[in-house]
Amino acid sequence: MDLQEVWKKLETEKLNKPVLGAVTIAKKSKHPVQRLKNAYLITTAFSVVCLAFFLYLFIVSPERLVKGSLLLVILAYVFFFVINYSMYKKINIALPVNKSLKEALTHTHDFITSNIKFQERVSLFIYPIAAASGFFLGGAEASSDLETLMRKNVVIISFFLTLAIITPLSYYLTKWMYKISYGRCLLDLQGLIHELENPE
Repeated sequence: MDLQEVWKKLETEKLNKPVLGAVTIAKKSKHPVQRLKNAYLITTAFSVVCLAFFLYLFIVSPERLVKGSLLLVILAYVFFFVINYSMYKKINIALPVNKSLKEALTHTHDFITSNIKFQERVSLFIYPIAAASGFFLGGAEASSDLETLMRKNVVIISFFLTLAIITPLSYYLTKWMYKISYGRCLLDLQGLIHELENPE
């Protein structure tokens, strides 16, 4: 099995020199592992931007309900920031050029796939909180007394309808965004693993 030929077929034209039996993928390479690492960096940056925005809303909002729900959203974004940055650091772009290459790539594929599924499951608990926070923000704009407004039957019904609609919509939107961000790279990585398993 000629591993060097496999690298050439998969746009690994921008690799650094091998060191101790490993090759380090350059930052501008189109290799799927590097693209996945870049995707996690972008997601981490997005988390920081959103976190800053929600922190601003938390500071300027006078309503306790809004502050309480925003605090939960902020904690969720801190959690996702930590997860995504940790994944960015864990993705190893120094890959072995020997028989363990397939195992290294398979491990990378599996733990990224598992992480995406984990984030999707955790997000299901975050969407209702985020939807509630948005609802409270809108209520605070519509009324000077949000707590009194939230005691009205029509508002309570609207609140739960909002959660029931926003939660599944957000879930499927997130799945689509993960597919756009990571799906193509994971498919390319799976293709590389397949070539290593079937060199003929």
